[in-house]
Amino acid sequence: AILSSGPFSVRPDALTRQLHMPCAAFHEKADMSNSSGDPYRKALNSALRILARREHSSVELAQKLMRRGHAEAVVQQVILECLRLNYLDDRRVLRQVLDGMQRKGFGPQRSRHELLKRGLAADESDCGAAECMPPEEERSTASRVALKKWKSLQQEPEPGRRRLRLMRFLRSRGFSYAVIYDVMETLEGPASEDPPSSS
Repeated sequence: AILSSGPFSVRPDALTRQLHMPCAAFHEKADMSNSSGDPYRKALNSALRILARREHSSVELAQKLMRRGHAEAVVQQVILECLRLNYLDDRRVLRQVLDGMQRKGFGPQRSRHELLKRGLAADESDCGAAECMPPEEERSTASRVALKKWKSLQQEPEPGRRRLRLMRFLRSRGFSYAVIYDVMETLEGPASEDPPSSS
């Protein structure tokens, strides 16, 4: 498989390294002189400055470099060098994205969309629901965000509209219908009349 976005594609055969590079080392590398006319050196320096700010996927970094005017062939070389030096690791970035989406209360469908946007999946089928978020994690995350939202909806006097608004909210967060119905059954017990205290 090839991870791709726009005109750039990256083969995932070198995406298994897990090393982090200290930020100071990034800046030291990024300060290398750009005075020479070497397009590769200029692109590499630019890549190191970008990576010093935050983690990027291979596709994200390639897109930024190309937007800055670096030739595609040079960008390909820079990406491969960053992979070789462990400055890039798409598997690590993928895990960070998924963990971050779960902490923010998003479900697997929104997570898949984020992976596509970050160039970490070639298409929707690249990351199945169970891979993006196991069923037990999806239910736990959905229950957490649903309870918080349910409390804020208590000012809605019509129970039917209250339920509909919550279901739409959970769906917009990327949870499956099966999980949404499961969570609704739980909330429509005692919680629907008297939500548990946050204390």
